[in-house]
Amino acid sequence: MTKVLLIVLLMASAQVAFSQSNKVKTIDIKTEISCNQNIFMKVKANTKGVRSIKVDSKKNIVTVKYNSEKTNLEEIEKAITIAGYKANEREPSTEAYEKLDGCCKNK
Repeated sequence: MTKVLLIVLLMASAQVAFSQSNKVKTIDIKTEISCNQNIFMKVKANTKGVRSIKVDSKKNIVTVKYNSEKTNLEEIEKAITIAGYKANEREPSTEAYEKLDGCCKNK
């Protein structure tokens, strides 16, 4: 009986783990970045469900791993534009861009 219960518990755990992995997505967003930490903090602060952010300022790409049940591409792009950066085809507001430190602005 104990073995049967253990097997059922293991199968249930595997099912939960598998279903969680279907929710996790990874996207690449084109942008123009100079300050990695600024964009990282804004996306994490303004978007629920973001698991990790990798910023490649040489290639101008932000790679975001997120839970698709908690957020989506549009919300992540919005958080990047709030930080003052372009996100794919979305432009930041002039106000958001002007708030960036001088070193973080495109030259």
